[in-house]
Amino acid sequence: MGLLLLLAASAGIVVAILAAATVVESLRPRRRATGWAIGVGWPADPDAVGVPFEEWTLERPGGVRLPVWDVEGSDPAAPVLVLVHGFGRSRLTWLPHLEEWRSRSSRVVMIDLRGHGEATPDGAGLGDADVADVDALVEAVDGGCSSDRRPIVVVGRSLGATVGILAAAETSRIDGVIAVAPYETLAVPMRGRIRLRGLPDVPALAIALLVLRLLGRRPRSTVAAARRLSIPLLVVQGGRDQISPPADARAIAEAAADTKSSISALPAASRLGGHHRHRRRIRRARPLEFRNLGHHHRRCPQRNKKLPAPREMARARRTR
Repeated sequence: MGLLLLLAASAGIVVAILAAATVVESLRPRRRATGWAIGVGWPADPDAVGVPFEEWTLERPGGVRLPVWDVEGSDPAAPVLVLVHGFGRSRLTWLPHLEEWRSRSSRVVMIDLRGHGEATPDGAGLGDADVADVDALVEAVDGGCSSDRRPIVVVGRSLGATVGILAAAETSRIDGVIAVAPYETLAVPMRGRIRLRGLPDVPALAIALLVLRLLGRRPRSTVAAARRLSIPLLVVQGGRDQISPPADARAIAEAAADTKSSISALPAASRLGGHHRHRRRIRRARPLEFRNLGHHHRRCPQRNKKLPAPREMARARRTR
């Protein structure tokens, strides 16, 4: 009997440690900022890849400051691209292929999400607070109902893909979403990261999710958000992705089936690097609706003037 109690106590301690580690990792992911880039030889800003840029800060309630890179695109008639990185990444993610994004846009905007990159303070939003942040970012770059307004397309990867879909379901300012490796709820990537370490996710995951909910990170359904979309959605998914399951990508695309959605499956693509190796396939997979967005103007009830910039956007800019 004493041995059973000892084993049970030991198991409880292990579960508690795993749950606590999962919560900490989720809230404080490894930072990929300028120091990391310099250390591994990655471009540290758009200037490092020969692209002039402006940098400004999106000020959010609670003293949250989200840095933004703002780059002019090569096609004035094309949409504005808002690039949203994945969990544990940053706006640095987009730099190696920035010229490709520029060639298909009139403007490229890259943000560091909460708890990532150079954003301050610590504490990741995990897709909840991030949705309001992306909405505020889109409002800041939106041309309102003016005749020269360009459509806005959110391009996101993993966490960023999920945030893009959730944000598009809540605002009319987003005209299209390209979602690379989205997932259904916060539990999905957390479970995937635990299992990749060869550890059991039951019951530690449930405990971690409960703690995160108590800390204000509520899980949201991406499938439910996709059903509310009325804009084009392209889902791109790697067949070997162990964090964002292909089944989730299919469910999300099917939920948005009435909104000109499509899915491009990359069977040989894994989590890391696979999507970059298949860039040509992704480009060919873009549906007609995205190619024609440059000719699209949102119908607005008030067309007389541009919407004012939000108060939370810092006006101080640094030009490189």
